Amino acid sequence: MPDTIDLAIVGAGPCGLAAGIAAARSGLSAVIFDRSCVVSGIAGYPTYMTFFSTAERLSIGNVPFVVATDKPTRRDALAYYRALVTHFDLDVRQYEPVVRVDRADRGKGRFIVHSRTQAGEARTSQAHAVVIATGYFGRPNRLGVPGEELPHVTHRFREGHDDFDRDVVVVGGGNSAVEATMELYRAGARVTMVHFGPTFDRNIKPWVLPDVTARVAEGSIGAVWNARVKAIEPHDVIVSGPFGEKRIPAERVYTMIGYMPETGLLEQLGVPLDPTTGIPAHDPSTMETTIPGVFIAGVLASGFDANKTFIENGRGHGELIVAGLAMTLR
Repeated sequence: MPDTIDLAIVGAGPCGLAAGIAAARSGLSAVIFDRSCVVSGIAGYPTYMTFFSTAERLSIGNVPFVVATDKPTRRDALAYYRALVTHFDLDVRQYEPVVRVDRADRGKGRFIVHSRTQAGEARTSQAHAVVIATGYFGRPNRLGVPGEELPHVTHRFREGHDDFDRDVVVVGGGNSAVEATMELYRAGARVTMVHFGPTFDRNIKPWVLPDVTARVAEGSIGAVWNARVKAIEPHDVIVSGPFGEKRIPAERVYTMIGYMPETGLLEQLGVPLDPTTGIPAHDPSTMETTIPGVFIAGVLASGFDANKTFIENGRGHGELIVAGLAMTLR
């Protein structure tokens, strides 16, 4: 690896990996940093999750994603993306978070990337350009209520086994909340959904909606609609709505209410964010921000609306970035 790498990529999700593959194919040197493992966002999905998208739409690098069924599972995706890292010999520095990026030489567009190894050692890397592909999953939306920091409250769901024969509250009405609720129900939890809307969100996966609707209708799963959480206590969740105030028994609480984009590095570099949409100022044709040499990839391009950019329409960002950058650096 040269003293100055061509491209430092922050985030080893599918869109960050796609940028690394595009760089490799263009003869550019690249290092991909991640505070966790490769595609950690997918690794954090529920254990038995099935994707809404087909395998073809999750593929990157023009490498087929072959599965035996119509839609891939979380486990299928993890195996596929691991194989891509090996196949393209990508330099991925897992468990090495980037804590700061400095502009070292504005005239040449050089950057100093400050990272910290798993052993706690500080490391610096010099790069001609930087791609921020940090995604969402490290910055969950908050309820902002008393008790949210209690140990039995979590923003991520993995599987229902741990909550067998327990009272559980799931806050939210979208896909994540519904899938968690169904897994908990099947694992024998006594689960109640709490949602501020009058029913489930409109984008629920079509093969999931009939089942959860039937379970709510028969009373196997509790649902409290048009309700807001007021407080979380060690054994109860207090909600309020048109019905007044209500206590729901809860030995575990899952707050499945989405995430905010991780824009800390962009803000530190001085990239403006639209106050209404949260979208970083950038050129969609190149993904370059208003800071020369700083690019974005993946869901960050959607700002606050995570439902606008997915793997299937964010995987091409790397090619847009590298197309112009390769001409500049050669």
